[in-house]
Amino acid sequence: MKRIANFIPSLSGGGAERVVVNLLHAFDRTTVRPILITGTTSGPFANKIPKDVEVIDLKTPRMRHATRPLIKIMESQCADLLVSHLSHANIATLRAARKASRRPAIAVVEHMTMSAYRGQRFSDLFIKPLARRYYPEADHVISVSYDAARDLEQVLSLPANSVKTIYNPVVSPELEKHANEQVRSPLKQFSGKLVLGVGRLSKQKDFSTLIQAFSKLHAQSKSPVHLAILGTGEQQATLEALIARLDLTQAITLAGFQDNPYVWMKRADLFVLSSRWEALPTALIEAMACGTNVISTDCPSGPREIVPERFHRHLVPVGDVDCLAAQMQQILSDPVDPQEWITATRQFSFVHAANAYSDLLNHKSK
Repeated sequence: MKRIANFIPSLSGGGAERVVVNLLHAFDRTTVRPILITGTTSGPFANKIPKDVEVIDLKTPRMRHATRPLIKIMESQCADLLVSHLSHANIATLRAARKASRRPAIAVVEHMTMSAYRGQRFSDLFIKPLARRYYPEADHVISVSYDAARDLEQVLSLPANSVKTIYNPVVSPELEKHANEQVRSPLKQFSGKLVLGVGRLSKQKDFSTLIQAFSKLHAQSKSPVHLAILGTGEQQATLEALIARLDLTQAITLAGFQDNPYVWMKRADLFVLSSRWEALPTALIEAMACGTNVISTDCPSGPREIVPERFHRHLVPVGDVDCLAAQMQQILSDPVDPQEWITATRQFSFVHAANAYSDLLNHKSK
């Protein structure tokens, strides 16, 4: 039985963290023993880890302190393959690999479009130069979409087609089960059409554009319409101020992190991804898997791969308030059959992703 360890800095409520949890559930237990390595076990996803998964807590939430404990883990030979997620963790992993006397095969997974990444902290300025230095030393470099993979090769000067694409594990029977759970408050209080946004309240997700577009939709609508945004983040106060300035406090709800976003997606009449950049936006796939009509910015990268070509009219320019408002009105008036969206998400299944990561053990490293 092969041992595959997944390493993530924390179990906070982000898309990459959800991907790791999904992978831990997805691996075939007859062939793979999954292990979780994390900088800290705190976070909303802590209680989502399967009971049979060994959890190694480095107790180092800051990745610059993770190198030494990672060396010890590598030299203990607890895993045949170590899959690292997110740039800071990837760099820490490859630094440790340089110094370890022995190490497993290493795959680094990039969850963003590198050229579009701007970061929030001073240390984020060093991501690109450090990735350019260390990523070539990985046995496998993985991106979560084809466009992001080609972008990564260009930005980091990696050989053409050297970055492998593995779509994130998103769709499972559990997702459908959770989507059909009984609706609880505050969902019950919304009347009329419900527009939904999901993601970290950050500059990347550009919820300010969504709120401004919704303001135009709300002003033109002859029937009740409500916007709910699920997530937490550094732009909470900024978005609250914008909502108040637009006099929409009764029409827009910032609902915070939700343990079960799928029941919201199932209830929503329209899901909107307003991001400036992505790599493979998990929430967009989840909403489609729930049968919810979607609109997305045509941002780099992911939405154009996720949304079927026949529905590319549902893609709008980044930051275009007027276009987004008009498209929201159009789709709410003339929605697509839910089964069309569900069918389009089959390539993002748990089984597909788990098999792809397991197959890395059968391929020679670079």
